Amino acid sequence: MLRSTSTFILFIIFTVFAQGQTTTQQSISGFIKDNFGKPIQGATLMIQGQSQGTSSDVDGYYKLVTMTLSGQTILQVTALGYLSEQRLLHGKYIQDFQLKEDRNTIQEVTVSGIAKTENERKVAEIKRSGFNVSVIDMNMHANQTANINQILRTAPGVTFREDGGLGSNFVFRINGLDAKIYIDGVPMDNFGSSMSLNNIPVNLVDRIEIYKGVVPAFLGSDALGGAVNIITKQRSRHYLDLSYSYGSFNTHQAALVGMYTNPKNKLSVRTNAFYNYSDNNYTMYSEPKYGVVYETTVDNKFVPLDKVKRFKDRYYSAMGQIEVGLRDKSWADQFFVGLTYSANNKQNQLGATISDVNGGNWRESNYLMPTLSYKKQNFLVDRLFADIYASTSYDVSNIRDTARYNYNWGGTWIANQGAKPNLLQDEEQKTTNWLARTNFNYDFDAERNHSLNLNYNVNANNRKTQDRILDYDMTGLPSRMTRHIIGLSWQNQWFNKRLVNNIAIKYYGLDTYKEVDERKYDTNNQLISGAIVSYDKFFNYQGYSFASRFRIFKDGGVKFSAERAYNMPTMNALYGDGQNQLANWELKPERSDNLNSGFYYNTFLNENHFLNFDFSGFYRLAKDYINTRIVSVDGQSKFQAYNIPGVKLYGAETEIRYGYKDIITATVNASYDKALDNVKYTDDTNQEVTLTYGYQIPNRPWVYGNMDIGVAQNDWFEKGSRTQLSWTTHFTRWYYLSDSHLGSLASKNHIPSQTVHSLILSYSWSRNKYNVSGEARNLTNERAYDNFRLQKPGRAFYVKLRVSLM
Repeated sequence: MLRSTSTFILFIIFTVFAQGQTTTQQSISGFIKDNFGKPIQGATLMIQGQSQGTSSDVDGYYKLVTMTLSGQTILQVTALGYLSEQRLLHGKYIQDFQLKEDRNTIQEVTVSGIAKTENERKVAEIKRSGFNVSVIDMNMHANQTANINQILRTAPGVTFREDGGLGSNFVFRINGLDAKIYIDGVPMDNFGSSMSLNNIPVNLVDRIEIYKGVVPAFLGSDALGGAVNIITKQRSRHYLDLSYSYGSFNTHQAALVGMYTNPKNKLSVRTNAFYNYSDNNYTMYSEPKYGVVYETTVDNKFVPLDKVKRFKDRYYSAMGQIEVGLRDKSWADQFFVGLTYSANNKQNQLGATISDVNGGNWRESNYLMPTLSYKKQNFLVDRLFADIYASTSYDVSNIRDTARYNYNWGGTWIANQGAKPNLLQDEEQKTTNWLARTNFNYDFDAERNHSLNLNYNVNANNRKTQDRILDYDMTGLPSRMTRHIIGLSWQNQWFNKRLVNNIAIKYYGLDTYKEVDERKYDTNNQLISGAIVSYDKFFNYQGYSFASRFRIFKDGGVKFSAERAYNMPTMNALYGDGQNQLANWELKPERSDNLNSGFYYNTFLNENHFLNFDFSGFYRLAKDYINTRIVSVDGQSKFQAYNIPGVKLYGAETEIRYGYKDIITATVNASYDKALDNVKYTDDTNQEVTLTYGYQIPNRPWVYGNMDIGVAQNDWFEKGSRTQLSWTTHFTRWYYLSDSHLGSLASKNHIPSQTVHSLILSYSWSRNKYNVSGEARNLTNERAYDNFRLQKPGRAFYVKLRVSLM
């Protein structure tokens, strides 16, 4: 189904793209960029002496179609904040411009640097409102073989911890607290297990917005640490981007993005698709001093091995999405209906630790989601913006374990000593989900000095599970969860927009339900006692937030925010996933009272150099903090979420960025993120102090940082080409795996410090139409660990080919 759908989508895209290129008119096209190589959106291009003109888009790309072109035609380009330029065509109808800043009219520089791209323009208002937000322009990473997670983890304050290679389970946090992930403002949970941070290719994404602490009401988030909003590529012109990469561990990744809008009737078609595959058969090494020892069996005795390879850890996923709709109509700025299909298959090599070696455990799923979206400025009344989205989805997952015996790291099975063979598992989970999201924003005046935003999200999940071995014909017992989040915010601007405030209140509601089979039977299968029992819980809370920014001078200012926020447990945390995650029905929502403050400064040393500095700190008191522990069940280690009654978190982060023209870029950031047990007494009698009071929460990084240095050169081998070399380094300081107050450092379980280096070399020609890149990850083959000492891949090499047509 997916293959035929992808073929059909490709046919449509190529057909409309070819039709769109067929014209008898002459045209001028090219890119508008600044002195640092950043695209300039909204630049105006006019032919001298004519009234006809056009403007550049988010990529800085423009195309001006006309009937009267000659070698003596003069093209003029102007852009706010830049010096205008005129150029005689001389019969050359492909013209690129690189504009210089006009220092006399320069506007406020955004926190993320000197750029004036649309990716930064769209979040400039949020930055000014006091939210601690940073932006990653993914177009700068389009030639990398990386997934979203590998780019995201380089941001300050962000930790992304994986169990293994491509497609593995992960834990994502911002400043040590749980963070929510959105795709175009829609919770990622609604896209199924095939859509994940660690398998979405970079080519599908325009930018990533990272909100730390207070999250804008329009996202409808119940996160504590913050939120990530992934903005996918959306163009109104013809656009086609294809890429394919191959690398170590037999890893294949392909991506497609295509868009077309009929200029006459504004009918638009856009599509996204990707495919990922990897054997994940990388080498892992024993490290006895850290408790990492791999063993095989010889003559029924365990024998340690210096190194082993994963052998049952294959992963693949695929997704195809198509949306059809209309743009720029009197009744709608955008109206789209869409359909998404995805599938994945993941072998489960390990449980929660390296001691649980699976040989036949795997999970596969198929997912289908129709969607509807509507956006309209001046909806019903002037200055009222409406954004409405609805979706329903159906997911079928099968979890199977066909191995009757346990495995060792030699890759062979071992008989269970004195025990029966393992029970076979064949479980089917059917999950239905529906989401409705409405967002209304009203500006009281044209200058947007006062704005009111109302957002309502309702999300319902219903899961039924059945055992296909014991009772295939009987529908399993249901588990349901419904989440309501309502947010109302008021934004105001004072003193010529130097002071901006945002005040918000939120309502959180969580309704949970499950049925449990508590029946007991005798040896003749006769009911002895018990029944099918239903349980339900309802939680509701009120939260609030305040965010403020004061611009001290043109390129610098201070920010402050405070909030009380809640985070609701996920379906897997409450009900388990049927595989490695155990259920915990007693899990409670976590609450946090947060304070955040920061300072930013941006400056141009001259027209060729820029410097950006950003510093922020936070202090948070969390109640019922959700953490993860290992629980042993029938000799197998599993993960389980649990509450820590009270945790105190505090820390700081800083980032410095430097750039010289579009030749040299350098970024260095560092994060300090401490979490301490904040419950002093063992019970309400206040008689005994807990052993863990005041000590660090185990199994979480607390000092980490990144460095990225890039060097580029244009027109080396031909006009319109670009060669770029980037070096990245990620550092994580050692941290405790078990309680930090027990034993000496030499005897404590801890994960060692690790420094991982990567190198990327890319070459683009024909004005970024054709691209080839090579990437070497973990150059020094560092022993990199994350969750519970589960080692990640070592040194690996990848090559990527990419074609981008406009």
